Amino acid sequence: MSTCALQCRTMRTRANVSRLLAVVLTLVGLVGWRALRDLLNAIPDSNDDFGLF
Repeated sequence: MSTCALQCRTMRTRANVSRLLAVVLTLVGLVGWRALRDLLNAIPDSNDDFGLF
């Protein structure tokens, strides 16, 4: 009977870890895409935007 309780607890822990990992990866993905978008927006569109040369 105790092994069943341990197995159920292990399954719940794995489910919680999987759910947490999915949430973390989603947030990291959103932040990463936003950073990439900001980086690409910082690149000048044409040579006219380089005012120092």
